[in-house]
Amino acid sequence: MAVRHGLENITTEEISAAAGVSPRTFFNYYTNKEAAAIGAPPAFREADKDALRDGSGELADDLKQFFDRHMEALAKDEPVLRMVGKILRSNEKARGILEGFLIVARGELTECLCHRVKDRQTAAALASSSTDAIGRAIFLWEHEDDLSLGTAMDIVWEGMISASRLLARSAD
Repeated sequence: MAVRHGLENITTEEISAAAGVSPRTFFNYYTNKEAAAIGAPPAFREADKDALRDGSGELADDLKQFFDRHMEALAKDEPVLRMVGKILRSNEKARGILEGFLIVARGELTECLCHRVKDRQTAAALASSSTDAIGRAIFLWEHEDDLSLGTAMDIVWEGMISASRLLARSAD
C-alpha cells in the first residue's frame, strides 16, 4: 500500500483493515505506519558477530567475510529490500526510524570489534564505516542494472580499502 499510494496518503486504519487487524492490535506491534512500512532491518547474525569478534585472521579479511555473509542474508529478501528502499527515499520519518535501528547495529558491532582492536574509538569508527558501507552497497545495487548485492559490496569494499590507504599515507 505504501509503495502504491505513498505512505503519506494512507492511514493506520487503512493498513490495519488491509491486514485484517484492529488499529489497537496494529499499535501493539508498531509505533506508527512508518515503522510498519519499513519493518526492522535484518540484524547481524550472532554467529557472524561471534566469528568477527573471535576471529584470528586479518581483521580486514574477517570484516569482508562478515559483510559478505550479511549481504547473502539481505539477498534472500531482495523484493522487500527494494520496496523498503522506495519508502525510505520518499519518507523522512521512515529514514529516522531506520537510523534508530542503525544506531543499535553500530553499537553491537562496536562491541564486537572492541575485542579485536582494543580501542573503543577505533572500533566505533570501524562499526560506523561498516554500517555506512552496507547502506552504500544497497544504494549502488538499487541504482545499477544487473548488479548483485554481493558485487555491490565488493565495489564498496574496494572503495573503503582505497580510502584507508589514503588516510594511512596522510598519517605518515
